[in-house]
Amino acid sequence: MKHIQVKFQNNRPELLLDHVSQPPVLYGLSDFPAARSNTAYAQKNIANFAAQGIHMVTADTNLAYAWHKATPFDIEPIQAEIAGVLEADPDSMVLLRLHMNPPYWWLRDHPEETAWYLGNPGVDDGEPIRMIRDDGIGANGGTEGRLRVCLGSKLWLKEAGERLKMLCQQLSQTPEGKHLMGIQVACGLYGEWHQWGTDDGPCMEKHFREYLKETYQTDDNLQKNWGRDDVTIENAPFLPDVNQPGDDGIFRDPIKGRNIMDAQMSILMTVPEAILYFCRIIKENWPWPILAAAFYGSYIGSTNKNFAPIGCGLRPDIIFQEPGVVDCLCSPFPYMKNRLADGAPMSRGLLESMRLHHVLWLTEMDQNPVGAATYHGGDPKQRPETIAMLRRNCILPLLGGMGYWYYDHRIVPAVAKLEGTASTVGSIFYKKGWWDAPDLMAEIGRIQRIAEKRNAKSYRPVADVLIVYDTKSHLAHAQNIDQHFSLQNAIARSGAAFDCIYLSDLNKAELSRYRCVIFANAWQLNEAQQAEIKKLTADKQVIFLYAAGYSDEKTLDIAHIQETIGMALEKIETEGVMVSNGGVLPKESIALDENAAQIISPCFKVTDTAAHPLAYYEKSGACCAARKENIWYFALPTLSQDWARAIFKEAGCHIYGENGDAIFADQDMMMINTYSGCWQEITLRNGKTFLCDLPAMTTAVYNAQTGERYL
Repeated sequence: MKHIQVKFQNNRPELLLDHVSQPPVLYGLSDFPAARSNTAYAQKNIANFAAQGIHMVTADTNLAYAWHKATPFDIEPIQAEIAGVLEADPDSMVLLRLHMNPPYWWLRDHPEETAWYLGNPGVDDGEPIRMIRDDGIGANGGTEGRLRVCLGSKLWLKEAGERLKMLCQQLSQTPEGKHLMGIQVACGLYGEWHQWGTDDGPCMEKHFREYLKETYQTDDNLQKNWGRDDVTIENAPFLPDVNQPGDDGIFRDPIKGRNIMDAQMSILMTVPEAILYFCRIIKENWPWPILAAAFYGSYIGSTNKNFAPIGCGLRPDIIFQEPGVVDCLCSPFPYMKNRLADGAPMSRGLLESMRLHHVLWLTEMDQNPVGAATYHGGDPKQRPETIAMLRRNCILPLLGGMGYWYYDHRIVPAVAKLEGTASTVGSIFYKKGWWDAPDLMAEIGRIQRIAEKRNAKSYRPVADVLIVYDTKSHLAHAQNIDQHFSLQNAIARSGAAFDCIYLSDLNKAELSRYRCVIFANAWQLNEAQQAEIKKLTADKQVIFLYAAGYSDEKTLDIAHIQETIGMALEKIETEGVMVSNGGVLPKESIALDENAAQIISPCFKVTDTAAHPLAYYEKSGACCAARKENIWYFALPTLSQDWARAIFKEAGCHIYGENGDAIFADQDMMMINTYSGCWQEITLRNGKTFLCDLPAMTTAVYNAQTGERYL
């Protein structure tokens, strides 16, 4: 047995095994039958990673395997999953991804505790061999989702919690339990704690009424906040559908739309409440310290128009309010253009906020080798792209003081090319593994040496650009303008290092480090938040995008934006292209993504004669970007790399290089990801310069003090 904990030391949340810090890097088995730990290829791959010094493994199993209707609770199948890992590597420690879904017989016995999909109960399609099969059918506004538990079910929490307690008490007494490093509780869409869909069923409605009672206490308070005298806590309509139109363009009126926002918030709350409930049970019932973990905190790339806000991890503050209960939060990388060869790598979680709250973030590195649909282990001709992808995806969380696991999945029919010929394509029973090619394992070993070297040092962030994201603003609009990729892609290519945090953490941030602060979507700001922002950023260059402060939680009013940015504005017809003719901002035309350009409304123009114009709408010629004192305002929610670099230089931010390749850095390490090849002079923070000359499809890693190349 090992004493296992996450402890904040060396300026980051560190993973400690018997009080010795370990690089937070794991190998991950998937949920497919072919990935069971006792299969030949799973054991081969576990051994391969162990040979590279990676002795921590995530194994996937289900509480339902032990939870029976007519026979006693039996942990043998779960115990066997850990045993299979140990057969391949006796030194392994296992992070158990434990799906908390109740058995199908339980769902059939308790239909009142199941999820509904926009008025329709879930479809009982039998008991599939792969439990999370078809989870996503109801997630994109569908009405025919599968039979699943309502995540607000109190009965499920009680009975699953009782069995989780039994599991902890029994498994801890077995030889396999001595090798358990933690339990990652899983449920919801794909086990990642997203809602199955728009759950408006009887069980979730009951949770909604409990939320109203806790929030408003009395019918009178509810009526005042909803602006209606015909509602009570018992009869208030439950309308969580994310596709209801806005009251002013895409925005919901804070009073007229409060019923929708409350319905969605009540659904949002079920997930962090459930995670905390299960993680407390783990902490209280395992006889020595182990980790309690969960997927949660997904933000970047998790807010498409049918998924936000109810499907996303928008209440991490609930988790943060109980420090020490949840040690690790986790998520895959965003599924956006960042996964393309010419895209900048991105984290779905806001890593600096995780660090500020002493929570270890583990990224699921689940991007397959290039060409894996046709060649086992990927197309040999595209190996440089695969190696570049491996490096950029694995080094990125390390640069945030965090960790990751290699998720050894497979190519499923949904993403495999029809002409795919690799033996693993589409199969849930036959699987060789993504990374078991000798050259890929050698590369993983090289990356692991970097992780080990960094883990021996104190973490020292250096970013002087801060991107601030708000979660509650997602409730304030009817359609989401998802510009996350274009904004972060531009800033990564500006040559400056940046951090990302939640708006609610602005007063916790190490603001003395930052020269420029970007408010990406602060579209709902009350008076206290406006005052705090002005106070905390008075000595910095500040960028506000689009409708900053449009809602003050009482009304929608352009006056609120004017108060936030300190400039006079007027509403105009919707436009989607900004143009600069040169000057402070380089000459360039910047367009919104096609989907965002179709839905953005209302739009605004700058009319303040005391502000310095920066850019104009392409169609009308009205001013759409301006600067006044330390405030930079852009009427559309995006920037280009050249515009961002110009502002960052003005702010005094350090620029490592200017040719547009994605650059990330902390005090000890700098990473450059280039698609077409890189030839430029790099300037380190200490003033040292060196020539960076790289071929196409390369991710290179350097010592940030000397310029010595590590990878």
